[in-house]
Parts: sequence; C-alpha cells; structure tokens
Amino acid sequence: MKKTYLILLFFAVSLVQLHAQKTSSFYVDIGGGFSSFQDVKYSNVKYNGFGGVFGLGYLKENEKAIWGVNLQGIVTTEKAATHDNTVSTYNYMLQAKYLHRIKENLFVGATWDVLDLYTKTFEGLGNNSGYDVTGSTLWASGIYDYKKFRFGLDIGLASYFREGRGFAFSVPQSVLENGDFDYQNGKLEDRFAFKYYELRTIPRHFQVRTSIRYQLSNRFSVAYKWHLRKFSEVKKYPVTYGTHSLSIRYNIFKRTK
Repeated sequence: MKKTYLILLFFAVSLVQLHAQKTSSFYVDIGGGFSSFQDVKYSNVKYNGFGGVFGLGYLKENEKAIWGVNLQGIVTTEKAATHDNTVSTYNYMLQAKYLHRIKENLFVGATWDVLDLYTKTFEGLGNNSGYDVTGSTLWASGIYDYKKFRFGLDIGLASYFREGRGFAFSVPQSVLENGDFDYQNGKLEDRFAFKYYELRTIPRHFQVRTSIRYQLSNRFSVAYKWHLRKFSEVKKYPVTYGTHSLSIRYNIFKRTK
C-alpha cells in the first residue's frame, strides 16, 4: 500500500512540475535575406536584391503564455529591374509580443512593433537619394506547434507611421489636401515629427508576416520568414515592399525550470 501511495505521489509531483515548467532563452539570429520594393507614385520600376539579417532577443514560455522582446534587422543591396541603378536598404525593428495558450499547441495574442525604421539610399539621385518609412504597428499574432516545427502568423491591425521623401520631395497627402504645404517647414522631413503621422488600419494599410521554425537541437533552430507591406500615401499609387529571409538561431542560454 505504501508503494502505491509513493507511486501516486511521484506522478502527482511530476505532473505539478510539468505544468509549472518555465523555459526562458536569450538568443541571436543570423542569416540571409531577399528584399523587393516598388513606389508607383514615382516610378513603375521594381528594385530587388540580397543581403543579411540579424536578430537579438529574449523569449519566455510557460504553461499559460509566450512572451518576449527582440531587435531584428535586414540590410540588402537592391538593383533596379530595368537599369544598373542600385539602392541600399535598411530595416530595423524593436518588437514585443505576448501570446496566450488556447490549446496545447496553439497560442493567440499580439505583437507590437514598438519602432519600425525603414530607410533606402538611391544611387545617383543626390539630395533626393533618401527615402524612409518610420512608425509603429500592432499585429494580431498566432503560433502553432507541431512536433519540432513552430508556425507563426502576424496580421497588421493598425499602423501609426509617416512616409518620408523619396525620388523627389514628398509630403503626406493630408498636408497637400489641407493646404499646409510649406518648403520652409523642416518638420516635413523630420521622421519623428508626430504631427504628420497617420493612423492606418486594414484595408488602407496592409501587412502580413509568416514564419516557419524548425528546432534542430536545444541550442539551434532554423527559420524561414516572409513579410509584405502595402499602403498608398497618394491615392491609387501604392508603395509595396517585402522580404524573405532564412536564418539560424543560437540560444546563448536556454533554461527550463
């Protein structure tokens, strides 16, 4: 009888420990990426090219939720589809996320791109060579685990952002419509002049991200990610850009308790 109680006690303790299990990790990502870009209000020419991706973050997971923070970036050199002009592209994002466990392998929640900096430098355009999109985005997020695979999906709900100058001097459509344009207004080129930011939601501002991660070992995993963004600062003349990336993650430390 005592043996039976001891066995039951052992399984009870094991079950409690299993449900109380917490995993935390600090990691780095490194890999390669492919990006594309088109701004129809200035030109029908498409740009695309290859570069590198990197990331640094902290992730914590328990029986109830997944949450984490991370910094990620992609740097590419794109080339025009019709001629030899090139453009250097930089996209950096500071992100935070929280997802609640709905089922054993399903998590649903939100990701917040606290700061999203997207900049380009076009070769040979002098004072008009710079272009940038700066803002913050809230996403609806989902994660599904299947064996060693982790599938992720993010759908952009709302973005608070501004588009800077491009191939020529560019200002928000609302500034032109309201007659507020002034060449002497330096804030029109200030990426943190929040007066000229706009809040956009679906379908006026479309963003989607997907990811597939495969766990190679306790320390290493490999992931494919895709990101598409499309919006129109000038009606019916959209800006569209996207990235594909393949990276490997190394857990500097991973602790389970």
